[in-house]
Amino acid sequence: MAVPLSETTDAPPASLTKIARGGSANLVGTAGGAILTLLLTWVVTRSTEATVAGGLFALTSVFLIVAAVAELGSDVSLSKFLPHFLVEDRLADARTTVRLAALVSLAGGTVVGAVLILLRDQVADMVLGDADAGAKQAVVVLAVCIPLAAVMNTALSATRGLATIRPTVLVDKVGRALLQVGCILVAVAANAGLGGLTIAWAGPYFVGAVVAVAWFVKIEHRLIARRGLGQVASTRKALWREYAVYTWPRVISRISQSILQRADIVLIAAFRSPAEAAVYTVATRLFVLGQLGTQAIQQVAAPHTSALLSSGDHKETKRVFQTITAWTMSLTWPFFLACLALAPMLLHLFGGSTYSSGHGVVVVLAIAALLAAAGGPVDLILLMAGRSGLSLVNSLVALGVNLGLNLLLIPKIGIIGAATAWAAAIVVRNVLGMIQVISNLHWLPFSRLSVYVGGLALVCFAVPAQLLQLAGDPSEGLLVLVLALGAVAYLGALYKLRDQLALTAFTAMLRRRRTPDLAGTLPAAEAKPVETS
Repeated sequence: MAVPLSETTDAPPASLTKIARGGSANLVGTAGGAILTLLLTWVVTRSTEATVAGGLFALTSVFLIVAAVAELGSDVSLSKFLPHFLVEDRLADARTTVRLAALVSLAGGTVVGAVLILLRDQVADMVLGDADAGAKQAVVVLAVCIPLAAVMNTALSATRGLATIRPTVLVDKVGRALLQVGCILVAVAANAGLGGLTIAWAGPYFVGAVVAVAWFVKIEHRLIARRGLGQVASTRKALWREYAVYTWPRVISRISQSILQRADIVLIAAFRSPAEAAVYTVATRLFVLGQLGTQAIQQVAAPHTSALLSSGDHKETKRVFQTITAWTMSLTWPFFLACLALAPMLLHLFGGSTYSSGHGVVVVLAIAALLAAAGGPVDLILLMAGRSGLSLVNSLVALGVNLGLNLLLIPKIGIIGAATAWAAAIVVRNVLGMIQVISNLHWLPFSRLSVYVGGLALVCFAVPAQLLQLAGDPSEGLLVLVLALGAVAYLGALYKLRDQLALTAFTAMLRRRRTPDLAGTLPAAEAKPVETS
């Protein structure tokens, strides 16, 4: 049964305030990083031929898939374990676990990077067809940077587990993206080929890895200075066993997610052409951009949810779950409804009619994103509740659906087939997760607030755009104006619902914060301040 509106009108709990504050900072950084990523895509598509752009996008997709393999599940595992250890005052165990995760990521990155170097000719030919020396050089460059990316992401996951989002925002969301744009601009000015563009894209991972590790060490030292190492509840062997048992399903799940998100670009380049891969990449950037708000909130929510579940407060965890669902819908539904109306205009900015042909991709993925947002962060709840096995099953089923449909549809209908496969996988995974959360925890992501937010978004964005389409072929300027007026009305309606939606939690980010820790999610007697930088 949906939660009655009256249940959500109390003052926001401390956990929501923490998530709102961290999520706001992460969202701002994520938005900045998204703008930089779009800028990078625009520079590449406007400055190079579609074949070269598609080759770069396909090879970097291979890099991101392999880098996810190298992380070996550290991203979610550290967000799960570190808050738990902080609740129990086990900083020594937390410290040991982070080092185990970092060593595993470094080893995994080194192994997969070495394999990629050995198979560089085959990989380049498989992705780009009859690849030249520049493409094979690009594969080597990416392979060398894989261990760096794995260590950087592990260190940033550890800082999030210690309840500070700032390193992730400044090092990865903004810093790395800014360096990539700068390096790509230099490479384009130097008229570099595919190999030079790849070096420019991958080089910032070296800087990111060094800064991320140094920042984590600084946070750790300050934390230990304030709280001490606490009790040592487990031996190194016991910690490794506990970490491995939880993480191994997550390793496979993370690999399947990365393949799900990136394999379509590689398959389009292989089965169709790098030029079509470039069009598809540009079209899917809008989908990725729309998902950033969801990711920003969930990255912050993960450790707080783990702490709430560890303390046994299921009532507040359920409220957080349903509120985050409403927050996610309030961000993503307006964006994707606007994309449905404005997609041709937005895609045209990247290179004229060539990229406008990706309009159908935007439509298919936008519909899938709307459904996924309404389903709530079910995978996060499963993972933080220790049900990584169920998450793995969902990921593998979704991956099977995606790859099967990709192999069937891409050769026949190209990029629309790839978008259909991805959308089907998204819907299947979210439906499975929702069923499992209902079965195991007896929670629904839906509440009356979700219905209100979804209805408002439809009224303010979808209905006006559709009426204009029915009245005739509206100009782009008129369409933008109508959607802008809809946005004003939508924000006004959200303001009236601010108490019910717990949006007042976001006012906390206006107050100076001295100790960004898990204090708001723990019982008062157990909460201890964590100083970060």
